[in-house]
Formats: sequence, C-alpha cells, structure tokens
Amino acid sequence: PASLGDFALEDVDGDGVQEFGEPAISNVVVTLYDAATNALGVTTTDVAGAYAFTNLVPGTYFVGFAPPAGWQITLRDRGGDDAMDSDADQTTGYTIPTVLISGENDPTWDAGLYVPASLGDFVWDDLNADGIQDGGETGVSNVTVNLLTNGTIVATTTTDANGLYAFTNLPPWDYQVQVVAPAGWYVSPQDQTGDAQDSDVDVATGLTATITLVSGQNDPDWDAGLYLPASLGDLVWLDVDGDGIQGGAGETGMPDVVVSLYDAADVVVGTTTTDVNGAYAFTNLVPAIYSVGFAPPAGYQITLRDQGANDAADSDADRTTGRTIQTTLVSGENDPTWDAGLYVPASLGDFVWNDLNADGVQDGGETGIVGVVVTLYSDLDDSVVGVATTDVAGAYAFTNLIPGAYYVGVAVPGGWYVSPQDAAGDAQDSDVDVAPGLPAAITLV
Repeated sequence: PASLGDFALEDVDGDGVQEFGEPAISNVVVTLYDAATNALGVTTTDVAGAYAFTNLVPGTYFVGFAPPAGWQITLRDRGGDDAMDSDADQTTGYTIPTVLISGENDPTWDAGLYVPASLGDFVWDDLNADGIQDGGETGVSNVTVNLLTNGTIVATTTTDANGLYAFTNLPPWDYQVQVVAPAGWYVSPQDQTGDAQDSDVDVATGLTATITLVSGQNDPDWDAGLYLPASLGDLVWLDVDGDGIQGGAGETGMPDVVVSLYDAADVVVGTTTTDVNGAYAFTNLVPAIYSVGFAPPAGYQITLRDQGANDAADSDADRTTGRTIQTTLVSGENDPTWDAGLYVPASLGDFVWNDLNADGVQDGGETGIVGVVVTLYSDLDDSVVGVATTDVAGAYAFTNLIPGAYYVGVAVPGGWYVSPQDAAGDAQDSDVDVAPGLPAAITLV
C-alpha cells in the first residue's frame, strides 16, 4: 500500500513557505480524491496540524483542503522545496494530482492558511499643517487612496464622508498606501509624532513606508494630513487726514511699497511690492504663524495703528517698526485685513512780533519777539504735542507732525497784550484770540 499527507499551517507572513515558528492548525478538513474526482476519504488535521491517508492502492490521487471559517489559503508552489511550500489552489483548495506507486509514502502535500489582514485609517484637513491630528480637524472626503505591492497598485478606494478609508480581506504581505491629494491640496509633514496621530505619507509622493501585515492583523494607523494653501495681504494707502482709517477724501493706494512676510521666528520668508492700486498679497502659504512688515518710502511715515473697529479698514503696522502683530493662518484661509496707512509729515508755525500800532497786521519795521513760549495741542484730546520758543527773529515751528487737527497756544510775556485777531489775510495777521490766547483748530493733511 501507498500513503500521502503532511500539514496545515498558519502562513503568518503570507509567503506560501513554511517557516520556523509558524503554528499548526488543527481540525482542518482534508478530503482525498481519485483521478475521477471521487471522494475516497475524509480526515482532519491533528493538534500538530498533520494529516495522512494510508493503506492506499497505488494510483492517481489529489487532496482538497477546506479552510475553517474566516481562513483563506495562501500562495501556491512558492518554495523550491515541495515539502515546505503550500500546494493547495487558493480558490478550490485542491492540490494537483499525484501518482503513487507500490510502497510509496509522499508526505509533501501541505496547505498554508491565513486569516485576512486589513489596514487603513484617516485623511484629515490639517488646519495648522503640523502633520498632527488636533482637536477640531475634520476628515476630508472623496480622497483617492491606492494600495500598492512591489510598486504596483493592487486596490483603490476613496475616503468616506468622515475621511476614513480601509483595505480589508488582504493576504499577509508587504504593502504601501498612497494618498492622492486632490487638486489644490498639499500633504502635511510626515512622521511628526506617534503613529496613531501623525501623517504617515511622504510629502512628495504621497506614499507611506512599507507596511508588513501578518495573518489576522488589522493596522489602522496609516493617516494622511492634507491642507489647502493660505494667503494674506491687503492695502498700503496714503492716510491724508492721519486718522489711521481708510476712506478719507483723496486717500488712495500707494504703489511700489516694499512689504515683507515674516514667519513665527521673525525670519523673512517672502517679499513683494504693492501694485498700482496699493494692493499686495502673499499667496500659496503653508498654514502657520506670520506677520507683515512695511517699509515706507523715503519721506513717508506710518500712521496711527488700530484706530478703527473694522480691521479691514484700519492701519495695522507699528509706527516704529513697521510690523504687524502675528496672525495664525489655517488651511484654506485668506486674510485680506493687513493694511498700512502712510503719510508725509506735516508742519506749522510762523511768527510772534511786536505789533507797534496794535492793528493786528504785520507792518514794515515790526520785528519779532524772541523767547516767547508757544505750545502745540492736539484738538482731539487737548494733550500737549510739543513746546517751542521763538528764536531771535520771533519765528517758531512744529515739524514732523502726523496729519490731524491741532491748535497753538501763545504764552503772552508779562506786560504784553495780544493784538486784534484775524485783521487781515492769514499770512500777515495775528491768529490768536485776544482773551485766552488760543486760535481755532488747524487741520493738517
């Protein structure tokens, strides 16, 4: 009589070859068939995974394996050694026929089995583009995800409404996942923290590292962070009235002003100039923390900051540094509210004189008075803006002023009186009120 048989083993790595440490599978049903496909006998594998059909008449036979529920048959004929590979067809469970001769024992008819594996997880809108899943960052739906083996795409799926995807019923093997960023989206930085919370795909290729799945494994840690580029910008304008708010008469955009973009570490990461309308923009930015710096042209200064309740219409630059505060841009955000008002400094002043005939009009031979104290006040809140003293010619001046409303106070020296007010044209008359010594408000542009 002849005999045949061997083993049913768990093919942990799915390579179709028996390896040390791969466990036996008991209670697998094995059927013996003759050349006419008649079932001649049925047995089950023992605790060592072994089976045998003995006392056979020499002839042609084959074996069929029936995997237990949830198990599948591994790759066939992958080893160079018949005694170490899996011989069952993955679909039918049948081996090929073999011819047994008188007295032959053929212990080479094996079946490798595995429990299907799976992998997947999450594609999300990485609002701050840091490559880490944070609270409030939601999934991106309808993103194409490919599964590759040895560089070849073997399956494709798309993320669901919550940004989730999965590849299931997989043979144990080496895989890669490729996330195809939709048009306009970019891939976040790779491997920034623990596998369950970071983005795992390469920013250039969209591919993960190689993922080795073993029998029965579910690996739900393969994520991809995506983001939409952000942008910011707005306007540099001539602040005619110096109030720090856009929209006054004659307030137009200023072209050719240099504007710089700074990152969170105050390093310049971009430079542009305003266009003919005074507009500028920094686009295609990675979501992050930024600030803007304005470089006023020669002779110009930056106007008052944060004067309006409307961010889109006020000036945001510091008067000394030209810098805005930092702002955080998130995925897809456009923030067109970072403006700068510029002005050319204004000035006022003139003359305190000895009005010999007390007519309030400067006449020939009437000379200036030295040492008279003149004070400049803001008409907005009556605060002192500056103090000057008339020179030997009786002249005084306040320069480098922000456009706005002012008034001048003259401290009349002891024993002197103020001449009549507004007795002639502004350039030649006395402008201070006789009683308090204060003129009306002067609006400078």
